[in-house]
Amino acid sequence: MSSVLSRVVELMGWITVGVCVLLLLIAHHIDNYQAPEPVVALQSK
Repeated sequence: MSSVLSRVVELMGWITVGVCVLLLLIAHHIDNYQAPEPVVALQSK
């Protein structure tokens, strides 16, 4: 029974690591986001 419990705890740990890595990748992508330059300002000149 304790081996089943330790397997569940290990699986939950791996899921937590996976979610953290996914959130870090999303945050890195958002941090590198560059807004496109507004086209209206370029056309008015």
